[in-house]
Amino acid sequence: MTRAISTLIANARERSTLRTRLFVEPFAGGASTALRLLSDGLVEQVLLADADPLVACFWQAAAVHTDELVARLDDEWKTYVAPGGAPAVDRWDYWRAWRPAPGMDATEARLGFAVQCLFLNRTTFSGILHGRAGPIGGRSQASPYSIGCRWNAPAIEERVRYIGHLYSTGRLVDVWLKDWRDTLSDLGELMPSLRPEQVLLYLDPPYLAKSDRLYRQTLVAPSPSRHEDEHFGAARQNLTLHLALADYLNHEAQHRWILSYDHQDELIASNLLYGRDRMTPRTEDRDFSGVHQWYISKRLVSQLYSASSRTGRGRKDELLITTLPPKAVPLDDQFRPLRAEAGRNSVAEEDEAGSPATRVSCEKPC
Repeated sequence: MTRAISTLIANARERSTLRTRLFVEPFAGGASTALRLLSDGLVEQVLLADADPLVACFWQAAAVHTDELVARLDDEWKTYVAPGGAPAVDRWDYWRAWRPAPGMDATEARLGFAVQCLFLNRTTFSGILHGRAGPIGGRSQASPYSIGCRWNAPAIEERVRYIGHLYSTGRLVDVWLKDWRDTLSDLGELMPSLRPEQVLLYLDPPYLAKSDRLYRQTLVAPSPSRHEDEHFGAARQNLTLHLALADYLNHEAQHRWILSYDHQDELIASNLLYGRDRMTPRTEDRDFSGVHQWYISKRLVSQLYSASSRTGRGRKDELLITTLPPKAVPLDDQFRPLRAEAGRNSVAEEDEAGSPATRVSCEKPC
């Protein structure tokens, strides 16, 4: 998806007056898209945020405590991961169970979470940080793939030092431990010099859990049963997140946005999700917050996944939805339409010029 988003932003620069000063990833995860856009010069600055303390603390530590994080990761590699075998699995158990001790210094806790995040991501099946996945190679380490097969020590150090460089030069504005709503709500307050049109949001939320019964009840006539099983309750909680995000993007978002999902028909089947072709701000949001009625473009983008991905090996479609100017969103073999979009090039676009973003400190520790 990173390549597709790079194409969109490059098109927006060439075919409109839109210029992205700040690129915001509220579901940062691995942040590969933001880092690629920075390295290619397509955006000036990025802000990363994630509600998961492990993920947020990794990026915070890489930005602010670069040398110390590099040293700790190098020690983990040399002492446990590279030798492999039972000591490496024991260390995996240690990090799986690790929690900050009561009263631990905030910096020490942040570094602990950061090492935990990287260690588990590199040594756990599919890179899963939470849940039931075990160490790569199994507990006996009898597999030809050892626990350290995905740990590339030189590349990890290079990436961590690159993050530190981006932060020290002001290109990585900050890393926030916040959920998506708090991140977007706090943008204006913490960066008052930015005009809304200078910011571009990229949202890659968690997978949308499927449940026919859940969609019928939630999207048509919400009436949850008292006797829902645990799986159904988790699915309802999952969908609630997606409905809240869709409501915000359809009605309240002051900034242009790009959204990517594993493609499912349910995403565009209801106006409660992404069935609309245009943002529909409420009166108060339009009049007092300046929310626009931007056109919403939708495309299918084919992605090639490895066996360790959440969808399994092979080529699969992702759904890309955006309020970038329609003339910046191609219709071709890479960006395939869901349906005909007559008149898409006739949508009037506004001047998107603006000034640089303001730098703030990495102020919220774990």
